[in-house]
Amino acid sequence: MKMLMIALVTIIVFTSGTFYLSAYSESNQSMMGMDGMNDMCQSMMNSIPKDVIIKAVSSQMVSVGKESTVTLLVVDKETGNPLDDANVILHIEKGGPMEGMDGMNMMDMMGNMFEAENIGYGKYLIKVNVDEKGYHTMHTHAIPQGKSMMSMMNNHMDIGIIAR
Repeated sequence: MKMLMIALVTIIVFTSGTFYLSAYSESNQSMMGMDGMNDMCQSMMNSIPKDVIIKAVSSQMVSVGKESTVTLLVVDKETGNPLDDANVILHIEKGGPMEGMDGMNMMDMMGNMFEAENIGYGKYLIKVNVDEKGYHTMHTHAIPQGKSMMSMMNNHMDIGIIAR
């Protein structure tokens, strides 16, 4: 079931990104280059989540080559209540947000997504295993129960982790 959910999210994000790129390209009467795609992705990634608040509530320091955990709290922005029924999906990349986008397409990023484990009271556990020291970015998406998969990009937060 989880794999089906991740596959559906991948398809929806990819097709919505393709639609956005197509609409953007047509409105500018030219094909968008990689710089345009990076700008579009950067603006989506830098927007504030619309429905949720996502924050790290554990250390963001992880060990290289060993499984470490990071705990996130997801709260409903409107009510302030913890969300126990959200789908929290992540992708981890080396470096700061969007640093590694050169030569990468949307499917490269989506293929490496995984789901966080719901541990109750709005908390979600992420198991992290990185193989290089330094700064990494967790692209975190929370999809509240009852919201469509399209809300994934509206509820995105980049969270930094340090591997040592």
